[in-house]
Amino acid sequence: MKRSVKSFLQAPSNLSQWAHSLSIRPSSTSALSFSENPLQITESKHSHLTKSSSNHAHMDQMLRQMINNEPIDHFNFMKVIDFSVSSHGFAASAHLFTQFDGLIDSNLCNSVIKCYTGSNKHLHSVFVYNQMWRSGIFPDSSTFPTVLKSVAQLCRQELGKAIHCCIIQMGLDSNVYISTALVNMYGLCSSVNDARQVFDEMPERNVVSWNALITGYNHNRMFREVMDVFREMQIAGAKPVEVTMVGVLMACAHLGALNQGRWIDEYMDQNRLRLNVFVGTALIDMYAKCGVVDEAEKIFKAMRVKNIYTWNVLISGYAMNGRGESALQAFSGMIMMEKFKPDEVTFLGVLCACCHQGLVNEGRMYFTSMKDKFGLRPKIEHYGCMVDLLGRAGFLDEALQLIQSMSMKPDPIIWRELLGACRIHGNIQLGEFAKEKLLELEPNNGENYLLLANLYARHRRWDKVEKVREMMDHRRIRKVPGCSSIEIDHMVYEFVVTNGMKPGFEDIYELLADMNKKLKLAGYVADTGMASYDIEEEEKEDSLMYHSEKLALAFGLLKSPSGLTIRIVKNLRICQDCHGFFKVVSKVYERDISVRDRNRFHHFVGGVCSCNDYW
Repeated sequence: MKRSVKSFLQAPSNLSQWAHSLSIRPSSTSALSFSENPLQITESKHSHLTKSSSNHAHMDQMLRQMINNEPIDHFNFMKVIDFSVSSHGFAASAHLFTQFDGLIDSNLCNSVIKCYTGSNKHLHSVFVYNQMWRSGIFPDSSTFPTVLKSVAQLCRQELGKAIHCCIIQMGLDSNVYISTALVNMYGLCSSVNDARQVFDEMPERNVVSWNALITGYNHNRMFREVMDVFREMQIAGAKPVEVTMVGVLMACAHLGALNQGRWIDEYMDQNRLRLNVFVGTALIDMYAKCGVVDEAEKIFKAMRVKNIYTWNVLISGYAMNGRGESALQAFSGMIMMEKFKPDEVTFLGVLCACCHQGLVNEGRMYFTSMKDKFGLRPKIEHYGCMVDLLGRAGFLDEALQLIQSMSMKPDPIIWRELLGACRIHGNIQLGEFAKEKLLELEPNNGENYLLLANLYARHRRWDKVEKVREMMDHRRIRKVPGCSSIEIDHMVYEFVVTNGMKPGFEDIYELLADMNKKLKLAGYVADTGMASYDIEEEEKEDSLMYHSEKLALAFGLLKSPSGLTIRIVKNLRICQDCHGFFKVVSKVYERDISVRDRNRFHHFVGGVCSCNDYW
C-alpha cells in the first residue's frame, strides 16, 4: 500500500530533513541564498543603504519611521526590501527583519507576501516567508496558500515539501484552502501523484480544490485523468464553474475527444455558464483541434469579447485544418478591423498556415514583416516554420542559407525539418550534412535515423539503409511506436502499430483484409518504398496493414454508424501509404475521415484529402 504524503512527511527523519530544507542553499544561479546567517545591522551598513539610494531622502525617512517604532505599512516595507535586494541581494537583505524586530508581525508579512505573489515577484515572496521563520514570526493559515502559489510558480518542490512539513507540524493540513494550495503546488511541480494523495486525504473540498487537481493533470499532460476527475466531480455533486470547463476543454482538445467536448459545450449551455473570453477561447481551441472548424467559427462569432489568445487559436485552428487562406484573412481582420497587435504566437500560426498550403511568397513576406513592421524578433519556432516551408517547396539552398543566417544556434527541429525536406526531394548530399548536425545535438533520437534511412530507401541505397540500421542497433536506439486513438460512444480507444496479428483483434484484421481486396480493385497500390528492403513484396504489404491508424480506421468502420465522420488522432506523422489508403477508403466506403497527426489535419472526403497531397 502506498504511504500518503502526510505520513511520509510525519516520519521523524523526514520532518528534520524537510525542516532543514527551509535553510537549504540553492545553486549559485539562484537568487535565493537563504542559508547565510542574517547580517547584523551597523551604522556603516545603514549609511551605505541610504547613501546608495536614488531617492535618499524618502528612503531615510522610511527607515527612521521604522526605527522610531512608528506604524509601518506593507507598501513602504516592500519598497525597502525591493531596494535592498536590488542593491545587495537576498542574503544581505535579511538584516531588515533583524533590525526591525518587534515592528513586523505576521499580518504585515502576509500582506507583503500576497502583494509579491500577485505581482509575480515569487522569489521575493519566498524570501519574506523564509525570514518570518528566522525572525520568530510564525506563519498562519493566511500565509501558506499565497506562498505555496509562489513556490509552485518557481517549481521548487523541495521547498514546497518543507512548507508542507511545517503545515503538518502546525496542525493546519485539514484547512481546505491550504490543502488546495498544496494540490496546486505539487501538480505544477510535476509531482501529480502527491497532488492526488493530498486531494484524496482532504476532509473537505471545494470547487477550487477540484480545479487545482484538473490543472495539475493538464500541466503534466495526463488528459485522460482530467476526464476521470471531471466525472468524479460530478458524482461527488460538486458544481463545475467556468474555470473547470476551461481545464476539461483543454483535455478534450488534446485527446481529440469531440463527443465529450460537445457534451461539455451543451452542459455549459444548459447550466447557463458564461461564455466569457476564457471559456470561448477554450471552446474554439477544442473544436479546431478536433477538426470541426465550422463550430469553432460559430463560437468565435458569438463571443462579444475577444483577446489576442482568441484570435491566435482561430488562426492556428485554420492553419492545422488546411485552411491557410482563412487563416490569413483572419490575421488581416485582426490587425486591420479589430486593431489587435499580433504577437509571436500569432505569427507562428500564420507561418504554419503558409507552410501547410505551400504559400511560399506569402510566408516570406509575413516572416519579414514580423521584425520590420511589427517589431517582433523571430524565435526559433518561426525559423523552423520557414525552413519547413522553403524546404518542402524545394528551395533547399534558401532554407540552408536561412539556417546559417540565424542569430541563435539551430536546434534539432531546424535540422530535422531540413532533413525531411531532403527526403522529399531526394537530396542525399544535403541530407547527410543535416544528419551530421542532428546527431551532434540528438544522437539518441530514433526519428533522425529513420528520416535518413527513408532518404536512402527512396534512392534504393540499401547498403546505406543497412548501415543506419546497424548504427541504431549498436546504440540501442528504438523508434517511437505509432499510436492512434479514436472516440466511439464517448470512450477513447487506442491502437499501437503491430508486427502481426494480436489476440482479440480478429474482427479488425478480417475487415482490413476485406478492405485491402476492395481497395485494390478501386486502384489502390500499396506504397512499399519505405518498408524494410530485406523482405518480400507481399510481406511489405502485410507490414503496412498493421499501422495503428489503419487499425483505428477498421475499428471505426465496425463500431460507428454510417454517415458519421470517423475521427482519428495519431502521435506521429501519417505515412505515405496510409494517406493513399485513407483517400481510397473515403471514396469506396463513402465515409468522411478526419486524421489529426503530429503536424496537421487530413480531412478525407470522396477520395480527396484537404491537404491536396502537400504535406
